[in-house]
Amino acid sequence: MKKLLLIFTLFSTSIYSQLSIDTLAIQDFDSTLTPFWNFTGPIVYNQGTSSTNAAPANSPIGLGGSKAWETTQNSGGLVLTFNNVTIPAMYDSVRVKFRLAAMNLIGTSGGPDNLDYVLTEVSTDGGSTYYNRLRIRGAVANNSFWPYSATGIAKVYYQPQSEVTFAPTNTGLQTVEGYSSCEIVFPGSVTQVRIRMTGRSSSSTDTWLVDNVMVTGERMITSINKSYTQENIVKVYPNPVKDIYTLKVNHLNPNELIFKLYNILGNLVDTKSIRSTEEKLNRSNLPAGTYFYTISSEENGIISSGKLSFD
Repeated sequence: MKKLLLIFTLFSTSIYSQLSIDTLAIQDFDSTLTPFWNFTGPIVYNQGTSSTNAAPANSPIGLGGSKAWETTQNSGGLVLTFNNVTIPAMYDSVRVKFRLAAMNLIGTSGGPDNLDYVLTEVSTDGGSTYYNRLRIRGAVANNSFWPYSATGIAKVYYQPQSEVTFAPTNTGLQTVEGYSSCEIVFPGSVTQVRIRMTGRSSSSTDTWLVDNVMVTGERMITSINKSYTQENIVKVYPNPVKDIYTLKVNHLNPNELIFKLYNILGNLVDTKSIRSTEEKLNRSNLPAGTYFYTISSEENGIISSGKLSFD
């Protein structure tokens, strides 16, 4: 199990939280990274760098010089079924991620259009049933292409069991609308995850390249070095929340604090300035689910963080 720790909160060197990211399975199509995520299905490998006469030119075919999974001129679709991954009961969230490039390897224009796609299906019952969840297409109006360095992010929650499609609006090189980072987010309560991916290309000028397909587990780890605990500084209750919840501040000037609330996708859904030592907060119209909060000051950054459940 690979692990990445990101330290992102600090309070006078006494309290800090870490986002622990464990790699539960990975497939880089080069068999060099572990824990290895095996798959079945026909596959075409490619690697190296696109030529000066390609679109985009002189661009990596696989990340870091490794191999990538290529789909070119396969109108029936190439289907890879990845093995089931058991999820340990320790995570706040689980993510399936992969990197994607769209190219024309034999010409300076073209690339995938709206008939071409990479589809990811999801199963949480070991592969007994799948449902379409994330589909990336070429440009809506015509052909488009982009490298792995494009900044578009295609991110969805694993529910509902219906398809979400991402596609560039414009044609040609897409450095912003090109969806190079693709992600499906699951709650930490899932016990297993499995995916099936289909690459479809209608002609020799339409190429999809997929690399670094992985499952990660994320959890917050808080360390304390001195006298104050997070609960002694800030307490948020009740939890779970029905309508109104209370934020109680100790030892600090509340006028300097900001409360931020995020949904499970990491999107900011609420921000409040703390004006008293005991602040009443309204859930408003936020739907039921799991949320994460941070409490910060301009001087010390994030001083407290945690998880809330809305019934």
